[in-house]
Amino acid sequence: MKRRDFIHISSLSLAALLVEGCEVSENFDIEFKNDMSVGHLALESLKYPITHKLQTEYLIVGGGIAGMSAAFKLRDQDFRLFELSDILGGSSSGGVHGNTPLCHGAHYDLSYPSNYGKEALQLLEELGIIQYDQFSDSWKFNDKKYLISKNKESQTFAYGEFRHDVLPDGAEKVAFVELMKSYSGKMPMPTRLIDEDFRKLNNVSFLQWLQQKFSISEEFIEGLDYHMKDDYGAGANTVSALAGIHYFACRPYYTKPVELFSPPEGNYYFIKKIYDNLPKDRIATAHLVKSIREEVDGFEVEVVNAAEKTIALVSCKKIIYAGHKHALKYIFAKDYPIFQKTEYAPWVVVNFVLNSSWENTAYLSDRQAFWQNEIISEDKSLLGFVDSQAQFSTDEAKRVFTVYFCFKSEEREMMSLIGERKQVFVEQTLNHLEKYFDKSLKKYIAKVIIKQMGHAMPIPKPGYLFMDGNKLRSNKNLAYAGVDNGRLPLLFEAVDSGISAVELLK
Repeated sequence: MKRRDFIHISSLSLAALLVEGCEVSENFDIEFKNDMSVGHLALESLKYPITHKLQTEYLIVGGGIAGMSAAFKLRDQDFRLFELSDILGGSSSGGVHGNTPLCHGAHYDLSYPSNYGKEALQLLEELGIIQYDQFSDSWKFNDKKYLISKNKESQTFAYGEFRHDVLPDGAEKVAFVELMKSYSGKMPMPTRLIDEDFRKLNNVSFLQWLQQKFSISEEFIEGLDYHMKDDYGAGANTVSALAGIHYFACRPYYTKPVELFSPPEGNYYFIKKIYDNLPKDRIATAHLVKSIREEVDGFEVEVVNAAEKTIALVSCKKIIYAGHKHALKYIFAKDYPIFQKTEYAPWVVVNFVLNSSWENTAYLSDRQAFWQNEIISEDKSLLGFVDSQAQFSTDEAKRVFTVYFCFKSEEREMMSLIGERKQVFVEQTLNHLEKYFDKSLKKYIAKVIIKQMGHAMPIPKPGYLFMDGNKLRSNKNLAYAGVDNGRLPLLFEAVDSGISAVELLK
C-alpha cells in the first residue's frame, strides 16, 4: 500500500467521526463506561434525602492510586474513602469479562532504580509487589509471570509500514539518545526529588529545548509527539523539557536491563493489592463527594450514594482530597484557584474481547504477538493497542485488544457524544486494527467495552511541575494528593502523593 493511499483512508478526526454520516456494517455487543456524568448526578441529587450521618477522623476523596495509597498508610486509623466510579482505580481502573481480566486505563510500570523515593518503595515492598535486587541495584517485581519479554515488547506501525521503534533510526536518533544519556541518574521519582539545578528545564517546552541542541526533522518530531502524548497527554511542543527528559532518562534504559511489568488488568493490579490490605467496610464506590464545608472542629462533607439515591452527612477532622482538582470549583471553591490552570487530557480506552474462532485463523494464531503496538497515522488521537496474547493469561481468558485514544482538551465536550454513536466509533476503531493485521476482524469480536475518561491525566506544560497546591491550601487539615498536584501523571508519583498527604496531616 502506498503511503499517500494509507493516509487518505486512515484519516479520522473526532469531529468527522461524530458529525459526518457513517454506515455501520455490524452491530457489536458494546458496554459503555463514562466518568463524565458527574454534573448530572450532582444536579439530580438535589432531590435526594439526607438519610444518615457518619463520623470519621480522616475522609479520603477518590479511590485512584493516590487515594488508595493514602488509605493504606491510614489502614490502622479511623478513615473513610469515597470513590465516584463503581470501581476503584481512577485512570488505573480495570474490569473483567467472564474469566478475562481487562485494563481500562494505565497498563504497565517499570522496575525502579535505587535513587527513587524510599517512601513509595517501602509501601510497594510492604504490599509484596517489589523487592530490592542487590545485583542490579534496583527494585524488581515479584510476580515474574507478568513481565513482558524483550522480543514481545513492542512494534510500530507507521503509515502502513512496520518498524521496530517509534523514533526513526538515523543521525537524529543517535544524537538524541546521547543527549538523554547525559541525564541518566539525574531524573529520580517522585519529581520533588529532582535537583534544583535541573528545575529551570521546567520553564521551556521539550521541543524548543531540543531545537536549541540540534536540527530535528518533522518525522522525528512526530515520534517524539507520540511518546509525549502516550504518557503525558500532549506533544513535545506542549510538555516541558523537564517532563520530556524525565520520560527518557528516569531509568537506565541505555545501560541496564529494565523490567517491564504489565498484568492483563494493567495497573489495576496495584489497586487490588492495596484493597486486599484495607478494611473493606471503610471504602465505598459509587459515592460522590458533593460539598465540603468547614466547621470549627473539622469539616462537614455531603456524600451522595449514587446507587441508593441518598445523601450522608459525614463529619471528619481531616480530609485528603485525591480526586480531580477541576471539581473543586463545586466541592471546595475557595481552593479551586490554586489548580485553575491545570489542563487535562481526555482518554478513551476500547477493549475488544475476541471469541475463540480466532484460534482457527492461521494469520492471527501463528503470527508473533507484540505486547504494545504503536500506531502512527493521520489520526493523531490514536495511540495503538495492547495485545493480551503477549501477556500472561489463564486458559479461561480470551484474547483482548486494548486500544488507546488521547484527544485534545478542547475535544472533551464533543467526546460526550461518543456514547450516542458508539457503534460508529467501534467500527472506525476496528478499521485501524484491520489495517494493522491486514485482515477483517469483525467476525472475531465477542464483546466491546468502552471506557471514557474526560480528565485522564494532567498535562505537564512548562511551569506545571513543582506547583504543589499544599503550599497554598487554605486549611491545614485538608491536604491534596494526586498527580494533578504539580506532578507527572505516573503511578509512582501518585503513590508518593498519597503518602505525602498523610504525612502533612499528621
